[in-house]
Amino acid sequence: MKVLLTGASGFVGSHLLDQLCAAGHPVRLLLRKTSPTRFIETHLPGAEVRYGSLADPGPVQEAMRGADCVIHCAGKTKAVRPAEYDAVNLEGTRNVVRAVNAEKATVKHLIHISSLAANHPAGADAPALETDAPRPLSEYGRSKLRAEELVRASCQAPFTILRPSAVYGPRDADFLPVFKAVRRRVMPLIGGGRMQLSLVYVGDVAAAALRCLGNPQAYRKTYHVASPEPCATRDFLREIAAVMNVRAVPVFIPFPLLYPVALGRELLARATGKPNILTRQKLREMKAPGWVCSTDLIRRDLQFTAGTRLSEGIARTITWYEQNGWL
Repeated sequence: MKVLLTGASGFVGSHLLDQLCAAGHPVRLLLRKTSPTRFIETHLPGAEVRYGSLADPGPVQEAMRGADCVIHCAGKTKAVRPAEYDAVNLEGTRNVVRAVNAEKATVKHLIHISSLAANHPAGADAPALETDAPRPLSEYGRSKLRAEELVRASCQAPFTILRPSAVYGPRDADFLPVFKAVRRRVMPLIGGGRMQLSLVYVGDVAAAALRCLGNPQAYRKTYHVASPEPCATRDFLREIAAVMNVRAVPVFIPFPLLYPVALGRELLARATGKPNILTRQKLREMKAPGWVCSTDLIRRDLQFTAGTRLSEGIARTITWYEQNGWL
């Protein structure tokens, strides 16, 4: 089946493209002309490419014609101003859904990549369920929730919503500073490193999307995608140190010390127009007791488990960072 993929040039999207091509699916990409293509260069000769922005309904509609399925992965994870999240995550999704509806005679399935940030904080003792009432803590999470609600209310074709937890792996820039710190033999333990996290290796997110693709069992469902075993942030850092075979010194960083840093980075972002991942809203998410989710539903419905062990995923990530000069 021909798959239209948005966001292919990004971290998760590029891994989706890898697996779609490996599975033999004809792929059409919707890319901005300014999109970096370093992660997907090898796939471009064999893919159909349509140029356009999610903000412009015309190119989205044109790219939709003739597609059998759509994986909507494009989104904004960092912004200078909060309104930018809705401009991409909500309004971009609106244009995708409108295009799907206009082509519903041929489009069989929309897979919408959302985020666990759209749900609510939870610890390992009571992990978040897909059926829980969402309580996002950040404007990013709220924009992803609003996009989910739009898909559920408006999409006239079968759809599936995937909520990956904290995603790590090759090509990721957000966790890179953590790996760099450990390589320098420093283990930054923010808030003591006690926060519990559901992590997921990026290849498992792509595999989950392909398991859902065109599968009636996944229609009109929302699934968490995460490793079944959560871990504390300090354990994640210890595992990185173990794979690197370095002895890192724990450095405890209390949250009050990070507030002026986050504020300063926000002001710098507004001055330069370049967003930063560390903001006061991000601190709000980081101060939660945990972001742990249940993955029982996708396991029961689709017999899918994110099977990459933490040590294996970290080792692959470090190897890629080193081979590409990131670490």
